[in-house]
Parts: sequence; C-alpha cells; structure tokens
Amino acid sequence: MSRAYRIAVRESLTKDLKAADEICSDLEILEILPKEQMADLLTGELKGRGFQEEDGKLVREDDGVTVTVDPSSGEVNVKAEKADNVKLEVEGQDWGFDDAGPDEETLRRRLKEHLKGELKERAEEQEARMRKEASAKLEGALDEVRKELGQAVNRVTAEALKRKAASLGRIKEMTEDAESGSLTIKVEV
Repeated sequence: MSRAYRIAVRESLTKDLKAADEICSDLEILEILPKEQMADLLTGELKGRGFQEEDGKLVREDDGVTVTVDPSSGEVNVKAEKADNVKLEVEGQDWGFDDAGPDEETLRRRLKEHLKGELKERAEEQEARMRKEASAKLEGALDEVRKELGQAVNRVTAEALKRKAASLGRIKEMTEDAESGSLTIKVEV
C-alpha cells in the first residue's frame, strides 16, 4: 500500500527594481556670437533657473525627472526614473507517493524551480508597471521642460543680439517686449 505525502515550499525574492524612460533633443541656438560665448550665456541663464553644473553639463532634478543640458552642444536629455525595493513571496505544494513516481527531493526541487520562475515573472511585471509610470512621469514633465528651455533660449538669443549690436556700433534705440519675445535694436555704425 502506498502512502501519499504533501510537499509545501515557500520562496521569496527581495529585489531593487529600477525603471527609466528618457528622451534626447537639441536646443536650436543661433550662433550670433562665438560658440563659447553662446555656451556661457546659456550656462548663466540655466543656472539662474536652478540648474547646477556637473562635469561640464547643467543638471536639475525635480520629482524624479532629471534634465541635463550640454551648453556647448545644446544637447538636452530628459530622464524620468522610478525605483522601488520589492519583496515578493509565493507558496506552492505538490503531492508524492512513497512507492511510485519521483522521490521527495526531486519533487521539492521541481516545485522550487517552478516557484522561482513565478517570482521572476512577477518581478518583470512589476518592473514593466514601473516603466509605464516613469514614461507617464516623463510625458507629464516634457511640456513644462520644453516651455522653460524655449524661454531660456529666447533670453540667450536676445542677450547675444544685444552684445553683437553693441560690438557693431553705438546702440541708438532698443525696445524689447518680453511677452511677445520681440526685440528691436537700432545701431549707429
């Protein structure tokens, strides 16, 4: 007569998960002045907007969204990150018979492998959810970043035009409308 026995196994996984989404673009900066001077103007403008200089680039992090600007090339990188430490647990059980089929050790090993696969799958699902959240966060921040960087480029362009006009001769008249972004400079050469 065979006896049945039950094998119960519990597996857990603790893992740091990270997900990110990013977009790269270039600022359209007119070369009114030499490239180095334009980069200096852009650096000054962005520092005034809360950017910090790190390794020759300007960086600002706000609520998991990092904006990085290379003032010499105009390259912009906007990245949203999401990180979480997850703890997942699964339980499983199987039945064996002492006189037929695989032994207890083999059943336990198979069950553990199955549960580890299930844990891996759950971790991948969690990571996919986090990627979607990072993408949504990036999408939400992009409009504001575009607007702010556009304003910064307009300010840099206006300042460069003023400096260029001053180098050409004496400025007779200058009118600037910050709301519309128009700038009129009359220079006496």
